[in-house]
Amino acid sequence: MKSIRQCVALLLFSTFALTAHADLQEGQAAPKLDATLIDGKVLTARQTEGKVVVQLFWATWCPICASELPEFQKLYDTYKPRDLEIIAVSLDRDPAEVNEFWRAHGYTFPVAMRSDTIRQGYGRIVGVPTLYIIDRKGIVRLKHLGHLTGDEIEAQIKALL
Repeated sequence: MKSIRQCVALLLFSTFALTAHADLQEGQAAPKLDATLIDGKVLTARQTEGKVVVQLFWATWCPICASELPEFQKLYDTYKPRDLEIIAVSLDRDPAEVNEFWRAHGYTFPVAMRSDTIRQGYGRIVGVPTLYIIDRKGIVRLKHLGHLTGDEIEAQIKALL
């Protein structure tokens, strides 16, 4: 009987630990993850420490994403010198398609494909675009599903820089 209780307790603890990561919310610490970019380079969690990080989940087939990406490029160009990092994580299946899309539009901020590690850290992404803005201490300050204007995103970023 004691071993059954221990198994149940372990199962409950494991379930809680998994769900804690499954729905990352504002005010929680963002996961410290390395991202393998579509160009094969790795953007390490250490490289983003102390920076304001925009974690954008998007897809090539998403018209809202396509309309917002130029705004993210402008923000990246403007605020990168002030320690802004933008990481676009594609939910597409084909990295070659994402790479071609990225190059065709001339985007220069980092882009990665969603990986199991990213999926574990951020949990289920229910729609795109999904945006997380993380402060310099690694705390999620904004989680947003859907469209935001460039001005709305910029205001959020400027408040953290």
